[in-house]
Amino acid sequence: MGNTGTAPGAAGKQASPDGFRLDINALRALSVIAVVGFHFQIPGFAGGFVGVDVFLVITGYLMTTKVLNDLRRDRFSLWTFAMMRMRRIYPALAVAVAASVFIGWFVTLPGEYLKHLLQALSALAFVSNFAFNSDSGYFAMAAQTKPLLHTWSLSLEWQFYVWMPLIAWLVWRLASRATSGIRAVTIALQVFAVLSLAWCLWVSQHDAMGSSFFSLRARAWEPLAGGLIAAAEIRRRAEGAKASRLESPLIALAGWVLIAGCTVYPLPEAGWPGMLTILPILGAAMVVAARQGAGEGSLLGLSPVQRIGDWSYSIYLWHWPIWVFALSWLAVRGYEVGSAQKIAMVLASLALGALSYRFVEQPVRTQRDFWTLRRLLTASSVSFAVFAGFVSLAFLTHGFPGRLPEYLLPAELARRTNTPRDECFRNANSTKQTTETYCSFGSTWAVRKVSAILWGDSFANQYLEPISQAALGNGIHGLIATQSGCRAFIDDVAGNAGDPPPCRQFNRSTLDFVLAKAEPSIVVLGSNWGSAVEISAITSKLLAAGKTVVLIMPLLNFGFDLPQRWIENQIRAGKAIDEWKVEAGPGVTMRPLRDEIARVLDRYRDNPRLVVVDPQSVVCEQGSCYLVRNGQANFRDTAHISNVNASQYRGLFDAAFRAALRAGTDVEAKKD
Repeated sequence: MGNTGTAPGAAGKQASPDGFRLDINALRALSVIAVVGFHFQIPGFAGGFVGVDVFLVITGYLMTTKVLNDLRRDRFSLWTFAMMRMRRIYPALAVAVAASVFIGWFVTLPGEYLKHLLQALSALAFVSNFAFNSDSGYFAMAAQTKPLLHTWSLSLEWQFYVWMPLIAWLVWRLASRATSGIRAVTIALQVFAVLSLAWCLWVSQHDAMGSSFFSLRARAWEPLAGGLIAAAEIRRRAEGAKASRLESPLIALAGWVLIAGCTVYPLPEAGWPGMLTILPILGAAMVVAARQGAGEGSLLGLSPVQRIGDWSYSIYLWHWPIWVFALSWLAVRGYEVGSAQKIAMVLASLALGALSYRFVEQPVRTQRDFWTLRRLLTASSVSFAVFAGFVSLAFLTHGFPGRLPEYLLPAELARRTNTPRDECFRNANSTKQTTETYCSFGSTWAVRKVSAILWGDSFANQYLEPISQAALGNGIHGLIATQSGCRAFIDDVAGNAGDPPPCRQFNRSTLDFVLAKAEPSIVVLGSNWGSAVEISAITSKLLAAGKTVVLIMPLLNFGFDLPQRWIENQIRAGKAIDEWKVEAGPGVTMRPLRDEIARVLDRYRDNPRLVVVDPQSVVCEQGSCYLVRNGQANFRDTAHISNVNASQYRGLFDAAFRAALRAGTDVEAKKD
């Protein structure tokens, strides 16, 4: 969300058609206010995330204007353009990143600090959109723990700065005259905009992972919307045509109203960018194309509005780290995030934004006798190299664990969020790293001609370690059929029409595989069950097909991030808390759901081929359930078991597999 102005500040006059525009600076102000209001969860900004989309339109307009004007005057240079953008963006970004790394040293656990350092390095290299996209899966760190998450948009902008001028320059070179060049560039930008929009609309409907959010390929049409306005204006001036009919106060007003409406209305974040993203882009395009409200005496020209527009880039840089670190500080001390705290964070964002603009942005931008290009590149390169060395040292020391009290390290160990056999765990799009259809666990097939399949979502996969140990001990060959966010169900039976298509297809193909042959004869079912009806449907289907079903019952639902809360409690206590248990109430133990499951399974109580595994028996006793026991966390997040203590469930699965093998033997004996 780099500030893309072409004058030092709001004091700049609109001396030429391409000069400083107060209306665009006001649009910057609205954009950053919308984003800050949304991120700080301030009422009235439910759709404030559209501020980033609006800013992309501004970026596209101003940068395309700059590139085309330089091409017309035969003075365009890719290197000069890139250095201009670096001078504008990099210094303030580097200072904000360095500050976040410094603060993180004192408050971030080793594993999280390593991730933060990698994200900082990717932000400085303008590839953080790729880094955050790869860290956006089911078990990714929460957004509120990533101080540099917002830098994805800066990386996306920089990537636009690379390919848009390159395409414009190449197309211009192929054209013979200036007017032909503008026309050719316009057509090229139109083609890329249409392709990007088409891809955006398609992927928003078909990508369950939401990876298009960080993708320039899915967002290029947004800055290109502004770029096409710039191209049209320059072409009209080159041809001596009249002003566009879009240059109207009514068009501008409609654009402002549309943007404001999108900011206030709770637009769905899922599937963004998508069809609805057209609305704020259209609103921003209308404001930019209308060229209204540029007078210094107008509402948009008021000093507070223009100052926020000037500071918008630095405000954007600082607001999210302030939010992330403030949330952590308040949580550790047991404070709620109320209106007073949010006002303080808003004021801090404005203050740091103003200071960054005054003492970082402006000096590097205006004092070119001191900040020569050579000096700027040298300082940036040396700083990046030093920081890369620091990151390398952090990896060698595993995140500098000596920074924090030793009693916090078990919580860090529990938060290692890789699900067991992660390479075999399908993502929401039903793809995984390994090539075979189903990975194996347990014994080899040659030992015993009995096989099992683990079927479900992450709540099944979390038990993979004890299941694997038990399968190996009982000579059972196992297969892994688990997918992120996709509970096991019989498609079109249990009212799952609203589930994502990849999940439904995964369940259909898994069921077909299970029913096609005698083996696997044991089906281990585990999921984040929503109702007993689903369990009844799939259990009935499998039992009717002669399969033995090992059903894993729900564990606990305590509703908070256990390692994080454990860390906070220990910091407040100033010592280790080796045991933490809660009352085994109906909410924590999910008693209503468990009772419902028991009722629907009661008709199978005499069927030996239904084996029920209840993990609550391991962590709950005498009316209490242990969240932490013997200095180790039983859970790694809000619901999933910790890999550290996963082996404590092995006894349950040993007994379950022995019962399943006996049931299979009894069935064969009756056949004989």
